Amino acid sequence: MQNIAWFVFTVFVYAAVWMTFRPSKDFAQHLKRIALLVVLCIPLNINGNVFTVMGNATAEKDIYSVFSLYQKAGDNAYTIIGLAGYQQAGNGAVTVVGVASYQQAGNTVVTGVGIAGYQQARYTWTPIGLTGYQKAGLDAITFFGLSGYQQAGRTAGVAIGFAGYQRSNFEAQVIVGLALYQKVEEKTRAFGAGWPLKRN
Repeated sequence: MQNIAWFVFTVFVYAAVWMTFRPSKDFAQHLKRIALLVVLCIPLNINGNVFTVMGNATAEKDIYSVFSLYQKAGDNAYTIIGLAGYQQAGNGAVTVVGVASYQQAGNTVVTGVGIAGYQQARYTWTPIGLTGYQKAGLDAITFFGLSGYQQAGRTAGVAIGFAGYQRSNFEAQVIVGLALYQKVEEKTRAFGAGWPLKRN
């Protein structure tokens, strides 16, 4: 029932946006657009896994999409292109390229290339991009880019780039670049770079 509501809402919003920016007086043209959106937004449920091109949905198991703004999955949520999206999953949440405003998962959260607003999981990863807030049970890592705030149970790290604030129970490090402020248990330092700050 929830996916029916998401489907109707998504088609309605996308159609309204499309017709606002590409108006047409031809009624048949409107029907063709709506038919196309229906095909692209329908969340096909196959054995608890949901597949959609650009729909928004919830799933008992996994969700796979090319472009989604909202995904809530019992196991994994995958989208190739994200745009200010919301992902919540029992195991993993992955946005390959784009903007992920909110990602929360039981095990791993990844924004491949892009901007991640909020990430929370055991492992939070942003290979290339900008992260606002990363909270990880174990590792919060940005490989190449900027990270505003990282909180980790084990490692808070930026390989190449800049970190505003890093807080960890074991290790905080910016390999090539600069961390404005780092805290590992009771140890702190400002303008940390290169060598990791580790607990005793």
